[in-house]
Amino acid sequence: MTFIKENYPIIGFIAAYLSTKNLILAAAIWSGLTLIQMIVHYLTKKEVKKSHISLFFVGLALVALAYYFDDDDFIKWKTSIVVWAGSAFILIRQLTSKKYIIKDLTKSSGLIKDSAPESLLIKINWLWVIVLAAYGGLNLYVAFNFSTDFWFYFKLISLFVILFGLLIISMVLLRDHLHIEEEQPNQK
Repeated sequence: MTFIKENYPIIGFIAAYLSTKNLILAAAIWSGLTLIQMIVHYLTKKEVKKSHISLFFVGLALVALAYYFDDDDFIKWKTSIVVWAGSAFILIRQLTSKKYIIKDLTKSSGLIKDSAPESLLIKINWLWVIVLAAYGGLNLYVAFNFSTDFWFYFKLISLFVILFGLLIISMVLLRDHLHIEEEQPNQK
């Protein structure tokens, strides 16, 4: 239930596109549901993340351009803009404040030990930066060389696979620096 509560704008986008094949309408529905989500979040938690506000306004601007010019190519740019912004954010945080994406992603679980070497965390950050930057380019290649349907499914599946893959690779690289309780054999 939490998944649906946190992701209903994306679910609305997917459902709208699959039922209408109209990318501009689907993106407009995403924008409307995202606005509702931010308002509800503000009313219940008294805060909205700056990243959510930024993502909303980028999406809204691209939807407006797509609607005005009647060209869904503007919608296809959103994924690349977002992953490039994420890539730049990861890099800038590393350079200015020595913060690392994998520690941010696992902070609440306490999964990574403090003994994780900074050199390894830097390598993992660079991996995320390079892969996200390359994915942004690949998204545009697919968007402008294949059908909208193909691009839609590519985006839907590949972004999840890329992010999950980066997380798994990061955990493998950090395997010696994770808080993992080993199972004790039963003694009778």
